[in-house]
Amino acid sequence: MGLILTAIVSPGVIGGTLLVVLAGGWVMNRIVQKKYGYTPEREKQLEEGQEQGLSEGRSCLSGKKKRY
Repeated sequence: MGLILTAIVSPGVIGGTLLVVLAGGWVMNRIVQKKYGYTPEREKQLEEGQEQGLSEGRSCLSGKKKRY
């Protein structure tokens, strides 16, 4: 009894799909890091916002009261 392996999806398609998924993840990571990532300027803004919010009795990090 010989074992015959048949591929449902060709290795080329699997490799191409993997490449697209990895490239998409890398691009999304770059976008998110650029918008929300750590920078010294961003850290300073967050600290100033927290200090201002605490002095004015606000609990939101942006320093604005939320309306629901």
